[in-house]
Amino acid sequence: MKLNERLSVVASFVEEKRSIIDVGCDHAFLSIYLQENKHPKKVVASDNKEGPLAIAKENIKKAKLEDKIKVTLADGIKDMDSDIDTIIISGMGGRNMVGICKYESQKMKQIQTIILSPNNDVDVVRKEFCKMGFHIDKESLVEYKNVIYPVIRFQKGRKHYTKEDYLLGPILRKEKGKLFLELNNNEVKQKELLLKVLPKGYWRRKWEIKRELKIRKSI
Repeated sequence: MKLNERLSVVASFVEEKRSIIDVGCDHAFLSIYLQENKHPKKVVASDNKEGPLAIAKENIKKAKLEDKIKVTLADGIKDMDSDIDTIIISGMGGRNMVGICKYESQKMKQIQTIILSPNNDVDVVRKEFCKMGFHIDKESLVEYKNVIYPVIRFQKGRKHYTKEDYLLGPILRKEKGKLFLELNNNEVKQKELLLKVLPKGYWRRKWEIKRELKIRKSI
């Protein structure tokens, strides 16, 4: 199974011998790759849409992995098996990712590792998952179809982070790689444009944008 650039980075963050649920698995490309390459104890391909799951089942059958990948129609992690220790969610809005996990506190007690690649609201993702009792131990950026996406791995255990860490990434902001600088420059341009078009009544939003710009321009 060959993965696209984004899923390849997500897969590289997965540790071996883990019990994994791939939430929003779509066509199960990642689940198949992990079963073939990461020697997992278990892989569950989960989605809340029957259409993608039907295609996922066909792909798993073609890979001859029907007995090694469990396919389940489920909403988030509500029906997650009790032996799962790793959650993967990619290609979804950041606030949706938070919502999937935040209100399943009992289920989250069994989780050791979370690997996320949100489409947006990355600072919210960092902050909320850290509030759930996890810390960031690995981060990367990947360009896929001319868009730069983050990939973040959280491990069980707390650490202290600053507002700069949540906004920029505690690891990414130290490394200051090429994609990080490009993404930051893009964000500065977008926020400056937004600041110009916001109506006068949006004073709080303007204050938030100015605060963010101050951080981003200090890099």
